[in-house]
Amino acid sequence: MQLYVNSNRLSLKTILFFTAIVIVAFLPISSFLFFLKNDAFVGYFPPKFFMSESLHAGHLPLWNPYINFGFPQYGDMSGGYWSPITWMVAATVGYNAYTLTIELLLYILTGGIGVYQLSNYWHLNKSARVVAAVAFMCCGYNVGHLQHFNWISGAAFLPWCCWAYLNVLTNFSAKKLLIATLLFYVLISSAHPGISISAAYFFIAVGAFVFFKNDDGLIVKKRLQKFTTTHLQLLLLVGLLSVGMIAGYLDIIPYFLRGEKISLQDALLHPTNAQSWMSVLLPFATVKNEGFYQTDPSMRNCYFGLNLLLFFLLACCSKKNSWQKFLLVTGLLFALLSAGGMFKIFAYKFIPFIGFVRLNGEFRIIALLCFIIIAAIQLSKFINEQKSFTGNIKWIYYGVIILVLTALVFGVYKAFFTGQSFVYQFSKVLEQNGLPARLKALIDAVSFYDTLWIQGSIQLLLLWGIKWCLKNKNWHLLRKIAVADMVLACLLNIPFTGVGKASVAQVQAILNHSPKGIPAPDLQPILQNDSNSTEQRSMIGDWSMYNKQIGVRREVTYPIILKNSRAYFNKDAITGKENHLNKPFIFGADSNIISISIQSFSPQAILVNVNSIEASQLILQQNHYLHWYYVNGNEKKAAKAFETSFMSAPVTKGKSQILFVFEPTIVQAAMLISLIVFCIYCLLLLYYFKRSPILKKL
Repeated sequence: MQLYVNSNRLSLKTILFFTAIVIVAFLPISSFLFFLKNDAFVGYFPPKFFMSESLHAGHLPLWNPYINFGFPQYGDMSGGYWSPITWMVAATVGYNAYTLTIELLLYILTGGIGVYQLSNYWHLNKSARVVAAVAFMCCGYNVGHLQHFNWISGAAFLPWCCWAYLNVLTNFSAKKLLIATLLFYVLISSAHPGISISAAYFFIAVGAFVFFKNDDGLIVKKRLQKFTTTHLQLLLLVGLLSVGMIAGYLDIIPYFLRGEKISLQDALLHPTNAQSWMSVLLPFATVKNEGFYQTDPSMRNCYFGLNLLLFFLLACCSKKNSWQKFLLVTGLLFALLSAGGMFKIFAYKFIPFIGFVRLNGEFRIIALLCFIIIAAIQLSKFINEQKSFTGNIKWIYYGVIILVLTALVFGVYKAFFTGQSFVYQFSKVLEQNGLPARLKALIDAVSFYDTLWIQGSIQLLLLWGIKWCLKNKNWHLLRKIAVADMVLACLLNIPFTGVGKASVAQVQAILNHSPKGIPAPDLQPILQNDSNSTEQRSMIGDWSMYNKQIGVRREVTYPIILKNSRAYFNKDAITGKENHLNKPFIFGADSNIISISIQSFSPQAILVNVNSIEASQLILQQNHYLHWYYVNGNEKKAAKAFETSFMSAPVTKGKSQILFVFEPTIVQAAMLISLIVFCIYCLLLLYYFKRSPILKKL
């Protein structure tokens, strides 16, 4: 089998085709009629919005003063702070409800194109490559995790990294090494840490497999030397580019709550358990019946298409090539890891870093990528050999038909003979005012049994079409059916797992009330800081992340929580101790300070004018963190912790100026190194591409 060729290169027509598929399959999102619900705007948007506002105001976003009395923004592992894509968007068009939505859709598109490129490594038939790409874009993982922004971005670059890594291993060149370096960095900096950890083990396995599989005529010692040299170069280049990110994460790890290995009990949360894998046949059935699945709805969907499912099963019961064997074993191992249970307990105890991954369903993206490639290889072989509807594929087909018919009959019986169907509540749905309200009512009215007969009916029609194509060897129609299958699966599931009932315009209308730029906060009691309604809070999170005022009434749910911040909130909750909510974010410790005014303000530098009749203390209600200093005249010292969280600085008698400044010198130097290295890499790539245009190589 030829492993890598430059034929069937990526064309503009192919990119436009995949773009159209994403737009149609994710129409509730791409049309902006509905917004990305839950974590998308509550957890992932605020840090990106802050970065955008800071850069447009001329400030480097090092410290975010608004979320839970502040934290170092560069230590946020969930916000994509170190991703070049985040900086590019934040520094140009800026982040709003529309740009965040478009960025998510572009990640999905990027992942599909990545699989299309990756599958060319095995010289697959173009139809098989297209089906694999669409299956990855519209797979249950993406549909289930639309609200989890960095899970989608991680999935987007995973196939690209695999493509670049295999190219480096099989046909090394400086250009391919640089491409792999940049892609691995974008993956690490954009993805949720759990995806980075699982990807690391995946690529270790891929590298070991390629080493033992490929025999280039060299003796083992020289092969090992070449293999080691290649990896050392790749690790060194990625490491140089990641200096800033490494420094930022090392800086915060000792001080925030998720910097330590989680408990074993937490490590078993939200798996993609055995019953969730019925979604490979009936994806719509995962949107209901919490008692049966016993895991979060976002973790249940594993669908990658009926067409590829048939050929995956065919590969399992047929003679497999070495890559299919490797990917099958690897995919099953990651599927077991995503299922939690005893396998996760073993990994938690004996495999490094697995104990830091909180949500087990995250691992299934590796399994789905493996299964899709296995099925695509088998489909390509089937097409190339012009096989027909006979033998194993026939028996697999009828076995799947029996399963679908069973689910359909059971669903019809339970839905209509026991009255557990949306049909009996349709009049109540029509009573609602407006399309969003009616859709929400319809979603609530659909029962688990409805999902079985609806999905079962669709699958029967699709299976009939697949059978006809296989019998008549109509591969173009087979490709169209596979694409239609994935598009329908997306459109059915997105209303349940991906979007809320409000439109993007409605979300943006709320965000438009946020003051522009980085204004100086008002010196008013924190209790007077404006808030938002419960309905608005459910869409965009707590208004304290947007109102550009400092201080919160209560702890805001956010992935990054500093230990001293949690201690402050917990102590007040337990003892009822005064927490200064009736004070502004800067205030005097006693009545000696008769006036305070802010002369200049930025997220990491606050210059304050103070007038005091006697020596006193000035209190800054920002979380005490290393790198914060106060400057009073010629004196510069670390700002002392006040009580459990805040900072203070001494005030002399009379009028004076005090500067609170955040100076993470080492992190800033490392950030500069990363920027310089990134620019050098890009210039080198431009030089190589000028010599050999990229479009001829893709």
